[in-house]
Amino acid sequence: MKLTCLKKLSSALIDCPVKFEFGGVLFDFTAQVKLVDEVTLTAMTTGEKVSDKKTVKDLLVGWSGFNDEGKNVPFDKETLDEMLVYGAISGRLAVECVNAQYRVIEKN
Repeated sequence: MKLTCLKKLSSALIDCPVKFEFGGVLFDFTAQVKLVDEVTLTAMTTGEKVSDKKTVKDLLVGWSGFNDEGKNVPFDKETLDEMLVYGAISGRLAVECVNAQYRVIEKN
């Protein structure tokens, strides 16, 4: 690889604001999404075995600012699995994880 700065991208995380309401419950937190290259993203989002739940499990690696009735909720796989039993939550988080791959922040 000629550009050494691109090596940093292999371990990069994207902070992604997430805010939506589902069933009268507000979800408002910052997701940490793993950055992947375009080939990997295409493989993850196309084909017969693709699911929103799998996409989220592959890309969502943490969160911050997640509160449940005033208590901080640390990220762990069990809590994520608990959320992903609802298709609408899985779908919304999958969209956020994929969209995060295309967010570019301009610097002045």
